[in-house]
Amino acid sequence: MARPRQPVIEYRSYELPPDFPMIALTGDQWHISPVPSKRLHFHNCLEIGVCHSESGTMVLGSEQRAFRSGFVTCIARNVPHTTWSSPGEHSLWSYLYVDPEALIGRSGLAVMPDLNEFNRLIASCCLLLSPEEHPWAMPMVKEILWECEHQEEGYRVCARGLFIALILRLLRIFSKDTKHKAEKNLTILAPALDYLYEHYNQTFPLETLADVCHMSPANFRLLFHAQLGTNPLNFLHQIRILKSCTFLRTTKRSVSDVAAQAGYASLSCFNQHFQRVMGCTPSAWRRSGAPVRPSLVQRSGWLEAEEPEDDADLRNAAGRISALKP
Repeated sequence: MARPRQPVIEYRSYELPPDFPMIALTGDQWHISPVPSKRLHFHNCLEIGVCHSESGTMVLGSEQRAFRSGFVTCIARNVPHTTWSSPGEHSLWSYLYVDPEALIGRSGLAVMPDLNEFNRLIASCCLLLSPEEHPWAMPMVKEILWECEHQEEGYRVCARGLFIALILRLLRIFSKDTKHKAEKNLTILAPALDYLYEHYNQTFPLETLADVCHMSPANFRLLFHAQLGTNPLNFLHQIRILKSCTFLRTTKRSVSDVAAQAGYASLSCFNQHFQRVMGCTPSAWRRSGAPVRPSLVQRSGWLEAEEPEDDADLRNAAGRISALKP
């Protein structure tokens, strides 16, 4: 009997500003194709979406849920999902990508009624909120989007306060309505991904990542490559280089100090991996003032059907790692 194929999953890493870890993607370009996607994706941060028009289907793992104009979605990081519009339609969306803990800060976390429930919310939520059941959701998210888009005086304070209010509302739903809960993330690799993000500048064996996923090293290595299309070490280097880009952009530290902060004991090793990921040296990238590459592009599957469509090419495209930036 043939082994079942692992789902094709694409990882998308959003570079959030360290001083205000929230970005908004808005405008007429964020239309969703009506062609069902064969490829799931997940992010490194919380995604909150607003459907402005039309209808369609959101896939969360093996589960499909319908959405339409007025719906708000809240998808935790590391939760594989995808979206397509109804036949003949191109639903329009806006998105917020947020690091909740960093944005809210200690003072905001102190007002959370149940910190454990807050942690479960941002780690595993898969919420689709209808305008009939939750008429407050879309106006609240649109207010945050407006603040981020227009950036008038005091917009960060305002957006942060609105976001805290939104999280408190979401906690009420998440705590009481078990049908919206996902008791564990839809990918069993999520604990390893979290560990990589938290300990990216440290040295640890593969067995550590396998242990947090309760797997043998051999099975972990196979599943990681099957789902993400790369090995854990290459994935770690990708995280380190993206982190170093933030350090280069926001500090005046020397390249050697940035290399050490990103986890590289050797400057030559750092330069080698930076060149491979970014296409230039760290010094040249800092002088150019260029954005993190690859920049946000009109991805296939937003305005048109995803390509390639055949299974062999899809397997080859599995797990492409992209650094997205507005």
